[in-house]
Amino acid sequence: MTAPVTPLRRAERALEIPRGRLLAAVLASCATLAAAFALAAVSAYLVTRAWTMPPVLDLTVAVVMVRALGIARGVFRWLDRMLAHDVALRGVVSLRTNLFTALASRTDDALTRLRRGDLLSRLGDDAQELGDHVVTALVPGLVAVVMGVVVLATITPLSLLAAVTMLVALAVASLLAPLAAYRAARLTEQAVVTSRAAVGAGALEILDDATALRIDGRLEQALAELRTRQAAHDKAVDRAALPAAVASAAVPLAMVLAVAGSLLAAGAAWTEGGASAGQVGVLLLLPLSSFEAASALPAAASQYARSRAAAARLSEIVGQPTPEVHRSSARSTAPTLRAVGLSAGWSAGAPRVADLDLELPPGARLAVVGASGSGKSTLLATLAGLLEPLEGRVELTDDAPLRSAVTLFAEDAHVFATTLRENLKVVRSDLDDGTITAALSAVGLDDWVATLPRGLDTLLGSDGTTVSGGERRRLLLARAVIRRGPVLLLDEPTEHLDTARGDALLRALLDPAETTLVPADSTVVVVTHRPEAIPPATPVLHIGENARTRLEEGR
Repeated sequence: MTAPVTPLRRAERALEIPRGRLLAAVLASCATLAAAFALAAVSAYLVTRAWTMPPVLDLTVAVVMVRALGIARGVFRWLDRMLAHDVALRGVVSLRTNLFTALASRTDDALTRLRRGDLLSRLGDDAQELGDHVVTALVPGLVAVVMGVVVLATITPLSLLAAVTMLVALAVASLLAPLAAYRAARLTEQAVVTSRAAVGAGALEILDDATALRIDGRLEQALAELRTRQAAHDKAVDRAALPAAVASAAVPLAMVLAVAGSLLAAGAAWTEGGASAGQVGVLLLLPLSSFEAASALPAAASQYARSRAAAARLSEIVGQPTPEVHRSSARSTAPTLRAVGLSAGWSAGAPRVADLDLELPPGARLAVVGASGSGKSTLLATLAGLLEPLEGRVELTDDAPLRSAVTLFAEDAHVFATTLRENLKVVRSDLDDGTITAALSAVGLDDWVATLPRGLDTLLGSDGTTVSGGERRRLLLARAVIRRGPVLLLDEPTEHLDTARGDALLRALLDPAETTLVPADSTVVVVTHRPEAIPPATPVLHIGENARTRLEEGR
């Protein structure tokens, strides 16, 4: 019977690290430490042999080797860093690609129920932990095994006593110290990761909703809760630091043990007259450079614990996805969106919408109105297939999967820290500049684009051009316009716009005669707080208290 695959093993597979590149990184690191080890041995021989004042020519080879090994160590260290980080960065790219592919194929609402800050923390911090897993845990672990064999093979011919002492010291440094670090880190890492996600989620919510929180008088409370979460995170980090320090102290203690054994072996060899001055010098000084690989193992064990926790968290959001069967987008007719006996909400005990029957044929327009918090966004998420209905069902008449046919414009959709062009190509990779420019012009962003320093190549976000609330809404609307799906759901697309421009945009979306933004046969559902700007012929769905709904036909 096949043993179940652990989350960390699944994550390592998702990194898609080529064995050849990993082997090259390990060999480069081994070469670096081997050069340092050989440099220490030759230097010890040179110093002690020179003490006996031999002919100068007897020392020439050792002098040249010291120079060559000193240069080689620097060259191999550079090569080691380049290869190890190349493997790690390529792995993180592959991991994130596989994560997004797996997340896109999920058909349940697990991701919708996650706080956005928590999801970003997992895709950002946890994915980076697995990149560090390669550099800090995987490569050093393999290198320590190789270098342990090299050290023992070098010392054994010189002195059996020194070799036995070194074996015990290496066992302490390579087994007991990492085991202590791993056990200590595992006890605290889950608390660290959880508290970090809570801090990230809380900070993101405050940044996104600072104005609303201030108006509601809840900003100070939210900041206090964030400070509490940050304090809990700091305490968790402090708990993780102490056992890691204890584990690191085991390596110097092992070095003391190895040096003591070498002193005894060197003393015995010198008194018996069976060893030269150079050999005695090697026995005395070689243990000091024998633990460079082993000294990285406590940190590697701690990283392994963090990697396991990160992989487990990523496994929770990836789950066991069931890919949807995507049918051809070339439909003979646009589908009808239908809700039958629909109850929608985040928990069965508190539905936001109840007993809704709705049928939207191709080309239909519908406005959804209601007080803040009444359930308008919840309804759109359910119609888009992102939130499972509490009761009833949502379907398309051609049996197409909802997520492949319905485009949802969410008010908290992400604007990526990349160029304006790439922010639109996220919905369609084959876009040309003409299509992008036309979409931006259709949503009223042509004047803004004209002011950008590099046009479509301008970077957006904290490291580039700042995007205002109105510009952000219209940029997200341009994505939905470019998508041109048969069903388009829009959540407050005119928010943060001036009244005249927002009302004009709302009328363009809800008037079937207006085809600048959406085709005439596309179904459009718009959530709005401006009922007075809704075209008279547009049906309006009112969401009231106690999850009651009322459909008002167009006047």
